[in-house]
Amino acid sequence: MAENTNIEKTFTYNIPDSYLSQSDSLKKTATWTYTGPRYLWAFVDNETGKISSRFHYTEKDNGADVPTPAGMTKIAIDADVDPALASLFHSEQVYADLTHTVEVLPDGSTYGCPDPTPPDHTYELTEIQVNLETGETVKPYPWKQPHVTWEELINVRNTLLDASDIRYRQASDTDKPVWEEYRQKLRDITTTFAGIDPWKVPFPQEPFTTQAG
Repeated sequence: MAENTNIEKTFTYNIPDSYLSQSDSLKKTATWTYTGPRYLWAFVDNETGKISSRFHYTEKDNGADVPTPAGMTKIAIDADVDPALASLFHSEQVYADLTHTVEVLPDGSTYGCPDPTPPDHTYELTEIQVNLETGETVKPYPWKQPHVTWEELINVRNTLLDASDIRYRQASDTDKPVWEEYRQKLRDITTTFAGIDPWKVPFPQEPFTTQAG
């Protein structure tokens, strides 16, 4: 079995104006070090021309010889040439060990994110287009998409309100004020966090439950 050719490559890459922002008007950059296998192989969907997933092969997997599934094109990634792309597939970094920027939110809670933003939190791997004739990726790479929108957040809020309705009605007179406060906080999310990115917004803890973590 072949062994991986491992490399360590430090590179500079463009980052958005803020975490998960879709603009780069500030022209910010960051530095990252890729550590891992130099050669990787991945698949592109022939219909969309986009990388299909983060799943990949290396030399140790005999990636160059792995059969290509129907409807796919196999591409080779050289981390020495494009360490940013390789970093989207492979990372040995423990993100909890990174420096984080912490933002205090209007309700006093906090939201933290890595600073600088790692490559795989900067670019959306499965939106990257590939020229199927040359195997070359199309640059610049698309920004990482937010994992939640305000519309989705409000839908979850409404579901939580509906779910708590029967618990409120069945609560004792002693417990009812606690449920009332919880339900009011849910209703106030859109005003309390007005102007805040939706992925930063925390839901209030449901009464009489233990906070995870």
